[in-house]
Amino acid sequence: MPSLDLTRFGFTPTESKVYEVLLTGGPGTGYAVARSAGLARANAYGALEGLLAKGAARAEEVHPKVFRAEPPAAVLARITAAQGRALDELAASLEVFGAPASPSIVELTSVRGLLQLLNHEIGRARASVALFAPADAYPLLAPALRRAAGAGLTMSLCAPSPVDLPFAPVDVVADTRGWPGEPLVAIMDGIGAVISAREGNGVQGHWSSAPTFVAAARLTLERLRTDS
Repeated sequence: MPSLDLTRFGFTPTESKVYEVLLTGGPGTGYAVARSAGLARANAYGALEGLLAKGAARAEEVHPKVFRAEPPAAVLARITAAQGRALDELAASLEVFGAPASPSIVELTSVRGLLQLLNHEIGRARASVALFAPADAYPLLAPALRRAAGAGLTMSLCAPSPVDLPFAPVDVVADTRGWPGEPLVAIMDGIGAVISAREGNGVQGHWSSAPTFVAAARLTLERLRTDS
């Protein structure tokens, strides 16, 4: 089994190791965790305190104190939320410099990365959002879409199967023949777009601000609607 590496998300190598020990070995005292991890007790306790502070572990107030790993899904949700806030702060900082916009294109290969990008781009939109996405993507995009709807943006949403959003209608567009997987196409403000396809846990696609790419995304959405 490969070792767990959380260092890319603000954890230390020792915290990664101790979290893995808690996941595989179950709850334990600081002494037991130190023995299982092969660490000095002081290092293990330091890592445990770090995990508590980052929401990756919790302590049971017994004597001696027992530490328990938070579920991986909860840790992943906290990391995703923190990264989203960091991206928003970075975007605000970069906008201060006012560099002239130029067409660019970014390859997309991760489902989670694609959804993070869409949440960010929809959150930045000021006029309109057009979106075709799999039905199971809508709950993950709902907070950003709700803010956009509340701000009065023009919304054009569709999916290959019914989606119940209380704040905006989602049209059913069932015919997606010719796509290598499940299509996800989006246009924000007519100046940025995503054209992609999801297959299993992977994505193949691109985001771009190039006018020709945005036009291609608009034609793609029109074609999806027309063919259904």
